[in-house]
Amino acid sequence: MKHSFFHQHLQFTRSFTKKLNEHLAEVGLYHSQWLMVYYLKQHETSTLIEISSYLAVEKPTISRTAKRLEEQQLIEKIPSKDKRERRIRLTEKGIKVYEEALQVVSNFEQELMDGISEEDKETSLRTIQLLRGKLK
Repeated sequence: MKHSFFHQHLQFTRSFTKKLNEHLAEVGLYHSQWLMVYYLKQHETSTLIEISSYLAVEKPTISRTAKRLEEQQLIEKIPSKDKRERRIRLTEKGIKVYEEALQVVSNFEQELMDGISEEDKETSLRTIQLLRGKLK
């Protein structure tokens, strides 16, 4: 049972990401880009290191994603007192894409959760949070 649980979780995660990418294509984003856009909307400004830490992703990966988002004019660098610190934020276009993507993601997630009881959702969420806590 132990191995089956994690195997099923990994399979679900891959399938979820693949399907979500198909939906996010409507607004020109991939899942990895959506995670960064979402984070920036919640925190307004951030450094790449802060995003890397939050998402538990290596900084070079975050740097590549940020470069693509900057090329799409969805994020911009902002001046910082510390020249070594590179802060970024969403542009107006980035905020608009965030709002469109949020609707896409919300609809997709709602379709997935349809028919699952609140009790099952709460149990699943508690289990995920407990397991995540054990990884820290």
